[in-house]
Amino acid sequence: MSLALLLLACGPSPAQDPNTHVLVVGAGLAGLSAARVLHDAGVSVTVIEARDRIGGRTWTADVDGAAVDLGAAWLHGTEDNPVASFGEAHGLSTTRDNLDWTTLYDAAEERALGEREREQMDQAMSGFERDLDALKREIGDGTVAQARDLWLADEGLSGLDARLATHAIDQWMVELTYGSPVDQTGMAWFWDEEDLAGGDHFPVGGYGALVEAMAEGLDIRLSQPVEAVAWHADGVQLDTASERFEGTHTIVTVPVGVLRAGSISFDPALSSDRLASLERLDMGNLEKVVLRFEEPWWSGCMEYVAADLGGAFPEFYDLSALAGEPVLVGLYGGRFAREVQADWSDEQIVDGALAVLAELRGQAVPEPVASAVTRWTSDPFTLGSYVYLPPGASPDNIEALAEPEGDRLLFAGEGTVSTMYGNAHAAVLSGLREARRLGVKRPQTPGWEEL
Repeated sequence: MSLALLLLACGPSPAQDPNTHVLVVGAGLAGLSAARVLHDAGVSVTVIEARDRIGGRTWTADVDGAAVDLGAAWLHGTEDNPVASFGEAHGLSTTRDNLDWTTLYDAAEERALGEREREQMDQAMSGFERDLDALKREIGDGTVAQARDLWLADEGLSGLDARLATHAIDQWMVELTYGSPVDQTGMAWFWDEEDLAGGDHFPVGGYGALVEAMAEGLDIRLSQPVEAVAWHADGVQLDTASERFEGTHTIVTVPVGVLRAGSISFDPALSSDRLASLERLDMGNLEKVVLRFEEPWWSGCMEYVAADLGGAFPEFYDLSALAGEPVLVGLYGGRFAREVQADWSDEQIVDGALAVLAELRGQAVPEPVASAVTRWTSDPFTLGSYVYLPPGASPDNIEALAEPEGDRLLFAGEGTVSTMYGNAHAAVLSGLREARRLGVKRPQTPGWEEL
């Protein structure tokens, strides 16, 4: 038991003390879930948010009448998922991900591929996954890129077969999943996270309705980036550029990227274990380009196998049915996302996506009537999409981030859940964890009573 938990166990819990006032830094899913549970238990809570909106890395935007999630979009599993259970209890529904994939295109051979080639990619992914344990023993603390090269050689794959297998491993398993460059993703703990059962779903109308329901009735202060956190025996003090907030406890829920950057100063300084863990971890980069068209000139979702294997706009999702208007969303991650964010303007990103679509479909592509480009990589309040493990990092480093500092300073966020990091449900679970740490043993919030 940590010192903070031991101290809490020795007397009345903070949740039972009428003088308790918890300051929650960040109005993303982690911060809102912690604040929601504490508020519903009768605890005084103030949420301090840097942005002019709530939701953090969830953001349902209106792109010329189309409702599109620019951040988290899926529920990965619905069984024992606190996001799904909260939504169900609040009358919010989900729909199964039954997206139809109609086009697979190989840029090297400049032609569309068929169902047999897509099955090859599925088989390559399954084969690589099957051999993970053996590859980990051989690669040790190396990268997934090294393991992929070894596996391709062992399988004797070349030409188109190797390109398809590489795309499946690099994109499906790494860069579109972790958001990390395949040559910077550690192999030792790769693909070890827990999966929730029930399949992938979308929240109907986007994550925005869930976020609004979590935030209802909470005291949330917007446009207040926290610059300094100080804590002492009697309480905590948070400073923004324009205001000072005082309370008895604080839960810091900012992303790992923000903590790594030192954007918030802490007094006393953070522990050496936490700082060492932050140094070992990193943030993946997963970005989107949203294209809203006047008419749906395509059918289904599309996969683009880049000639240089660089991950240039590898997938386009047809989200028209969900968005309510003709919409394609291009998804890209890893090295390409980092390079795009650093070097390309929004206009160049849109033009690049349209060029790939024209090549994919073999036809002229109309100009979109509206578009949106995400910038999570350079956003000062995220500095990335979600945490991943480079070589040298382990789940122990994520566990270290979940530990409180003393009995006043607590932490939450997807990057503090070692078994499910990178997921929306991990963020919510971390918020519930910290509410329990403060003494809320059985949440009163509908949907979370049993969690």
